[in-house]
Amino acid sequence: MKDNFASSAARFSLLVPLCLLSACSLNRTAARVTSGVIDRGLPAVFSQTDTRYVKEALPANLQLMEILLKSDPHNKKLLVNAAQGFCGYALLFLEDEDRERASGFYAKGEAYAGRALKGAAPAAAKKADVAPLFWNTFCKALYIDLNRDKPEALAELPALEPALGKLLELDPSYYYNGPQALMGAYYSLRPRMFGGDPDKAKRYFEFALAGAGEGFLLNRFLYAKMAAVAAQDQELFESLLNSVLSAGPGKEDSRLPDEVARSKAKKLLEKKDELF
Repeated sequence: MKDNFASSAARFSLLVPLCLLSACSLNRTAARVTSGVIDRGLPAVFSQTDTRYVKEALPANLQLMEILLKSDPHNKKLLVNAAQGFCGYALLFLEDEDRERASGFYAKGEAYAGRALKGAAPAAAKKADVAPLFWNTFCKALYIDLNRDKPEALAELPALEPALGKLLELDPSYYYNGPQALMGAYYSLRPRMFGGDPDKAKRYFEFALAGAGEGFLLNRFLYAKMAAVAAQDQELFESLLNSVLSAGPGKEDSRLPDEVARSKAKKLLEKKDELF
C-alpha cells in the first residue's frame, strides 16, 4: 500500500506542474487570439464619428489589453496596441480636462511601447520596430509638451532626436507622416537657446501635411498648437485651425481623430488672445 501511495503521489507531483503549464499555455493562447481580434478591430474604433461613444467605451478595451498582457507579457502586437490606445486616449480625450491623468496615460503608453522594443536603442531599430518606436516617441513627446513646467520632463527632450532620426530613416510616412509631425513638435518644444527652431518646425509640419498625411486633421491641429505658437505666427495659427474646422469628411480610418481635431481647433481658437 505504501508503494501504491508513493507511486500515486509521484504521479500527482508530476501532474501539477503539467496542469499549470497547460493552464499557462491555454491562457497565453487565449490572449493571443483575443489580441488578434483587438488588432483587427481597432480600425473600426478610429472610423467612429461619435466621440462621446468612443470616450466612454475605450477604457474598457484598454483594461482588457492590460489583462491580456498579464498572460502574454511579451506580445509585441498587443504591447503596441496598448501604447497607441493609452497615448491616443490621452491626446484625444484627457489633455483638455485632466492634465495629470493624461500625463499618466502617456507614461503608461510609453512604457508599453518600450517593452515592445525590449530596451533596444533607436540606432538598433529595424523596419519591424517602427510601430513601437513611433508610439514610444509619440508618448514621450506629448508627455513633455504637457509638462513643460517640469525640468525633469524637459530633460527628456534630447532623447527624442535619435528616435525621430531613425523613424525618418525607416518610414517617414508611418501613421499619416507621424515622424514628420513629431519632428516638427520636437523643434517647437525645444527652447531657442537649446536648439529650438520654429522655422524648422514649420518645415517638418509642412512635410507632414503632404502625401500620407494630407487629409489628417490632427497634423494640422498640432501644427497650429505647436509650431505656429512657437513662431508667434498668428496668421498661420488661424489659417490652420480654420482649415480644420472647414474640412470635409476625410478617410474612413481617421474619422475619430479628425472629429476630435475639429473640437480641439474650436477650443484653441478661443484661446488665441492668451497665446499671441
